[in-house]
Order: sequence, then structure tokens, then C-alpha cells
Amino acid sequence: MKKYSKDNIKKRGFLKALLVLLVVVAVCAIALVIYILVNKNIVVEKVDDSAKFISDDVATNATPIVIDNVLIGGVYDKKWVGVEKFYMKSANKSEQEIDVYNKTGKKGSYDLTAISQGDSTTVYSATTNTNLTDEYFAIVKNQSLNAMPIPATRKQTITDEEIKYVKKALGMYKFLNTSIKITEVYNVVLSQGSNGMLIFATNQAGKSLGVYSCVVYVDDLGKARLVKYNFLSDTNDASNWPVYSFKFTGDLNADGTSEVIIQEIKEFEVKYDVLEYRNNKFYEVLSTVIK
Repeated sequence: MKKYSKDNIKKRGFLKALLVLLVVVAVCAIALVIYILVNKNIVVEKVDDSAKFISDDVATNATPIVIDNVLIGGVYDKKWVGVEKFYMKSANKSEQEIDVYNKTGKKGSYDLTAISQGDSTTVYSATTNTNLTDEYFAIVKNQSLNAMPIPATRKQTITDEEIKYVKKALGMYKFLNTSIKITEVYNVVLSQGSNGMLIFATNQAGKSLGVYSCVVYVDDLGKARLVKYNFLSDTNDASNWPVYSFKFTGDLNADGTSEVIIQEIKEFEVKYDVLEYRNNKFYEVLSTVIK
């Protein structure tokens, strides 16, 4: 009878474990390839639709949230109200004093004169703010609230560290996206003592299987996670592929934690998203599309 030493038994056990791991990786890789072939457009995001189904009482009392003269939704008692629900039910579509913020902080207070819908589904607003070239978000004036206590700051120099964070966040998707081109990096403070970084990235031209665009958040402990990710294998169908970019951070619902507002630019539309950070995850809680 053949006898094995303890060392040999350990080696055999290690080899078996390694073989199992390799099989698992191979199966995952094959499953990923099949998934890509079946789903030519892969979207990773967390969307909370509850703002669409808020009660009429909340919607009636809701005050507007405006980005660049476009209504993106409303808020009342820390509850989000979707664009359609706000437009149908809110009693606060005009004669409201609003605080306007740009990327560097509070710009001033203005009057909201009207909210109306044109031929498209987009709902527009009119204010006494006449400088329409200055990007901004606006919320109803709150004497006790500074919605942007610490503005986000753009990093001027991109380092290998940011690229490593994107690779970590991509996880299995990095097999699809073998190149990384970082377009913007912002240092953000979402709440007191919570410092983080938002990284916006895409692929280098012609160096990935298809095209992708992503937003990565790195917390103060150095953990990187995908906020949004969109992969498109058919580059001839660019209408389904957004380019993400940063707009603002601001505490829109006065709960002590700032939301992140990003922009998605597709071939035929522009979309604004309000992302709420809770339980270490980002949820899209409000959005509007401009066509």
C-alpha cells in the first residue's frame, strides 16, 4: 500500500484546491463571454424608483429641484418626488425664493417665476437668474441650510493610483475593458468626516472589446466601488452608450449627506441623475431627460 507523508498530502490538497479555483475562474470567464454575446449592452447601476410613487400629499407640498433651468424633481420632508408627480401635483411651481449653487458654492437667491412643459417630456423652469451660461442647481431657500458646505474640487493631475482604483472597481469587467482613460477626478465630502473621490473613466480608443463608461467612488478607507457602468459591444449603436461627467455635489434634501449630480450624454439625449449615498451605496433617486 502506497503511503503519503503529511507534506505530500498537503501538496495534493493544495493542488486540488488550485484546480478547483482554476475551473471556477474558467467557468466564470465563459459565462461572462456568453453574457456579453447575449447582452450587447451591459448597464450596472442602482435605481430607486420610489419618487415616482410618492403620495399625493407629499407631492402637493414638495418644492422643486432645478438644474440649469430644467426641473429634475422635488423634495418634501426628506422625501424625493419624481418630475411627473411634481408637475402634476405640486402647489409650488412659482413664487418661490430659490437658492442657486454653482460648482464653487452658493451663487445667490432668486425667484422662481414659472415651471412649464413644452412639446417634449422635459419640464423647464423660469427664474430671475439671467446668467444662463453659468451651470447651477437650485433648491428652495432655507435660511438654516447651506446645501454645499464643502464644494467638490477637481484634481488637476491624474496618477497611477486612480487607474488602480478603477481596475479594482471594474472587477470581472476589466477583462472586457483592458484600457482605462480617466476623464475627470473630483475630491468630494459627502458628509462630515466622510472624504472620498469620484473618478470618471472610459476606454482608450480602439483598445477594448467594445466601449465603456464608468463612475467610480473611492471612500476614505480606499475602497473602490462602481457607481455607474455602461458597456456597449456594438460601437455602431452609440445611441445606447452614455458618457458620464460630474456636475455638482449638494445636500438637496437637507438630511446632512450631500447627493451627487452627474450628467449622461448620449447621441440624442442628455440625462441628469441625482445619486443618494446611503448604506455605502449610491442610488439614483431622481432623473430627467432632455431630448
